[in-house]
Amino acid sequence: MKSTLPFLLLLVSCITAGSQRSTLAEDKSAAKVQGKWIALFDGKTTDGWTPREEIVSFKAVNGELQLLSKKNVWVTSDLKVANFVFEGEAKIPQKDSKGFNSGFAFRCQGETGKPKGYQCEIESANPGTNGGVYGIGLGGWIYPVADQKEEHRKRITGVFKPDDWNKYRIVCQGPRIQVFVNGVLITDIEHSGSLSGYFGIQHHGHGGMVSFRNLRVQKLPKAQ
Repeated sequence: MKSTLPFLLLLVSCITAGSQRSTLAEDKSAAKVQGKWIALFDGKTTDGWTPREEIVSFKAVNGELQLLSKKNVWVTSDLKVANFVFEGEAKIPQKDSKGFNSGFAFRCQGETGKPKGYQCEIESANPGTNGGVYGIGLGGWIYPVADQKEEHRKRITGVFKPDDWNKYRIVCQGPRIQVFVNGVLITDIEHSGSLSGYFGIQHHGHGGMVSFRNLRVQKLPKAQ
């Protein structure tokens, strides 16, 4: 009688391989769900965004959100998220840009008027405080503060492009906040002033039109 050992080994191998393929497929499927991006701007309309104050102009043009104001104004999103990766591009005015100030807001609270939360700084000064984090209604500058300004200057020098689009990536998970400008880590802090909320774009009221594009967010699981 021939031995059945080779057959049994082959059977076990097939079962194991099938299980591994199934697990791999499940992992890929889970990663696909976890990694799904949510568009904050559809590229065609201003749907999902609401100006909080009087503005001169807020419109969608050629895949851009364009904002012009004579007052310090926030335009806020309908979507609210706690833990996330946010990506967006901004381009400051090429004319009348002196003293220009803008920002991406995140984890903001408050249904009317000025929001309360965080702002990633965008400004015309180069390097200025681009990529720094300001606490709106949370006490002002969180990074950089006085003894961190030289560190921040070294990080941002040569990174921000005043005449081109700049890509911002904001990662929030639990109290940790990270801000990348054009792929370079600028801010890495922990702060618990606000742990969930909506997003926003800002025009501080001085200078010309600011433009935003490719705004999207990916939800992250709760920090362990």
